[in-house]
Formats: sequence, structure tokens, C-alpha cells
Amino acid sequence: MVKILHTSDLHFGRPAVAAQLDSLKGSIAEISPDAVAVSGDLTQRCSTSEFLKARAYLDSIEEIAPVIVIPGNHDVRWIGAVARQLGAVGLVGRSAHDFKYSKYIRYISPELNPSLEIPGAVIASCNTAHGIARGSLTRRFRDLGVIGHVNKRDLKKVEEAFSKAAPDAARIVMIHHNPIKGETSGRHGLANTKQALEAFERLGAELVLCGHDHQEAVHTVQEYAPGIVISTAGTISNRLRAGRPSSFNLVTIDDTELRITTYAWQHPEGFAPAREHSFPRSAASRSA
Repeated sequence: MVKILHTSDLHFGRPAVAAQLDSLKGSIAEISPDAVAVSGDLTQRCSTSEFLKARAYLDSIEEIAPVIVIPGNHDVRWIGAVARQLGAVGLVGRSAHDFKYSKYIRYISPELNPSLEIPGAVIASCNTAHGIARGSLTRRFRDLGVIGHVNKRDLKKVEEAFSKAAPDAARIVMIHHNPIKGETSGRHGLANTKQALEAFERLGAELVLCGHDHQEAVHTVQEYAPGIVISTAGTISNRLRAGRPSSFNLVTIDDTELRITTYAWQHPEGFAPAREHSFPRSAASRSA
């Protein structure tokens, strides 16, 4: 059995809650997962001090289990994203791209699309946090810089990671933005949800890990990517949707079943199992 603890949206800075972060770390030690997946938004304002706190926290988790992490929209320097599109302030092309992610690269990881293979599973990340970018534009002004998208270059990273993995490994994609419309927010996190999920399905993914919406949710996709399961982790910060507690998800996978258990914050006891979803694994996914 494979155990992956999936958390997201830690938001180091003002929204961070020390008690919840400590409880999350305690849960990781107690559960002893095979891997910890952190699907973005480590910081609130992309500041150096916030990244330093996030780095120290990730280091402490890595003493317990391997960690895979990707950037979220709050981890991108917006001025670099604008410069990338406009060629402004003397930053053009690759230089603007590097500046946009410079703090994340310096303090968290130089790899924006990391992958991690553990016995029984491979997690391939696909960066969706591009800031203000053409692929992320929608008709709604409020989406500017908040919505993400999946591009072909980053999909190639997923394809490469899957091709190198063991044939019987469960294939998992991690992104930041939620491809399923949030129950409370009423919007998708991706500008190209349909194309992204179709691409993941073609590559053989059976599970997508994401965050961004600050609301825990578990879905299956039937319309354009049949059988893919979506694990949306809630936030560990105080930036909560109305009536929703802080939470994380625990994914367990065996030969026949994929199970997702949501652990919700129950002060003062800490995080505790709140609900569980189970899905049968298809014969194709088990012999991919």
C-alpha cells in the first residue's frame, strides 16, 4: 500500500497558523507516509522572510518523509510575470522568466516541475502558476494573476516522468490550481481545464493532486477524462472558505483501490479524519 499525505496552501506570513502547522507536522510523523505532496502557495506575499520560514518547515518535514513541492500563484513575483509578457523594465525572455520565479528557485527548488517515484507510485508535477500570462487570461478581470494554465512544455515533464517510472506504478499528477469548480468559490482555478484533464488522461494519470481553492474536495471526472480522481486539499492557513475547516488529504493506493481521507482541523484536538472516499482502480491503471 502507498500512502501520500497531500497538503496545500500553507501561506507562510500573516495567514499562517502555528498550531495548525505544528499539528500537520505531528500528523505526518504519526501517519508516516511514503511521501508528502505540497501543491503550492507556500507564501502569502512572496517575501524573502516567508520563503525562509517555508524552507525551514519543509526541511523539518523531510526528516520524516520525502517531500515534493510546486509553486502556487502566491509564490510568483508578479512584476516578473508582467515583464515576461511585455518585455518591460529591461527584462526580456528567459531573464524575465527567471526573475518571476527567482525567490521560489532560490529558497525552495530550482525545479518547477519536479517528479518523485516511490515504490508503487510516481508523482509528476506540472507547474500551473504563471502569474499574469496569456494562457491564464479569462474574460473576468478578477481572475488576473490568480488563474493558472497547463502548457505543452510542462506537460512534457509529466510525460518524461511517467515514461521513466515502473510499469506498475500509480501515475499521479500534481498541479496547484483546481481543475474542478469550487463549491463555494464557484470557479475553476485553470483557464484550460478541459484540455489539461484530457492531456493528463492521455498520459495515463489516475489521480490529480491540487489546491488553490482553500476548500477540500474529492471528485471523479467522467465527461472528458473518465476515471481520473481529483484530490483538492484545503488550506492549512486561516484563509478559509466560510464554514470550511483547515484540512489536508491522505491518499492510500493498493492494487485494487484508491482511497482519499480528509483530515479536518478540530481544535484543540488537532487534525482528525473527517470523511473518506474510495474508488476502484481499473485494470488498465494497475498494469499501466
